[in-house]
Amino acid sequence: MNPTVPHHLSVAELAAEAAELLRVAADASHRGGGPGLLHTTEAAEAVGALAGLTARLPELLDRLEAFLSSEQAAGRIAPDPAGADAYDAIRTARDAREQLYEAGRTAALLADCMAAAAGTLAPLGAPRTAGGPTVPHA
Repeated sequence: MNPTVPHHLSVAELAAEAAELLRVAADASHRGGGPGLLHTTEAAEAVGALAGLTARLPELLDRLEAFLSSEQAAGRIAPDPAGADAYDAIRTARDAREQLYEAGRTAALLADCMAAAAGTLAPLGAPRTAGGPTVPHA
């Protein structure tokens, strides 16, 4: 794990951190007064990193779906205290599992597309020469 990520965070907190980092990266990519994207190398590297991220999404979604299934099988899916009945809670968990399954399939397709894009852009991600000026790709 990245040493800057606290080990005590829950899965939900880690996912929230990842979402926030993606929001910041999206903002930084078009910052008017900031650095934004300066070279195609940065774009290629970002796509490569996103390919790695998206490759992990299907597994996480599958694990969340499996967790809900095991919780339901063990009888630990219960209504919330606000008054929903047990049937509503079970139906909600079932619907969420179906949605996570579909999200996992979509995430796998996204991961394949990102891996292809990263492969295509890899030649543009060659390291810049140290000390020399960078020449933007056309």
